[in-house]
Amino acid sequence: MPRLSLFVHRYTRNLLLTLGLLLQLLGTASFSQAADEPTPLAAVKVEVDKVLGILRKPDYNFDRDKSAISAEIRRAFDDVAMAQSVIGLEWKNFNPTQQTEFKDLLLQTVENTYIGRLKAYTNESVQFRKEEVKGTIGSVETFIVTSTKEIPVKYKLRKRSDGWFIYDVDIENASMVNTYRDMYRPTLGKEGIDGLLKQMKAKLAELKG
Repeated sequence: MPRLSLFVHRYTRNLLLTLGLLLQLLGTASFSQAADEPTPLAAVKVEVDKVLGILRKPDYNFDRDKSAISAEIRRAFDDVAMAQSVIGLEWKNFNPTQQTEFKDLLLQTVENTYIGRLKAYTNESVQFRKEEVKGTIGSVETFIVTSTKEIPVKYKLRKRSDGWFIYDVDIENASMVNTYRDMYRPTLGKEGIDGLLKQMKAKLAELKG
């Protein structure tokens, strides 16, 4: 398997684990901030609470309720900041229609990766170690504690007028944004913007399947 493909496979596997474990944070972590305080940590807690509220319903049904979970995921992520971070300077070469389509496809990719893990998450614990805020950029450092090791995970957030929103996740110092950038850059260079969008649609169809 080529080195980049192996890295992407390994990162995606860890991302699935991390996003699945995110559902357990309320039961395994202690929060010093109230949920309504305007901090990155509080923002993560609020969104986890909403998802857990869906999962813990007495009549929870995955097929019926996944659209509600999808809506919460979309609310948690800053699709514009995430898209701009993935594309970088090339973002200015996307026209408005292409920008809208790219950020929606990227968010759908993250969303479907997350939802695909919901049926298989387990009971590893998650510990919050550190929160940092520098202006409109924040981060929350956590560790997934398994039976054999601790996996460092950092959530990066951007503050907007309506609150804090996730735009990147680092797992063992491997960035989700950088991973997608490495995946998309070759296609963007060879086939242009429309070629990249076509590839993303095809990969998303595989993921949904």
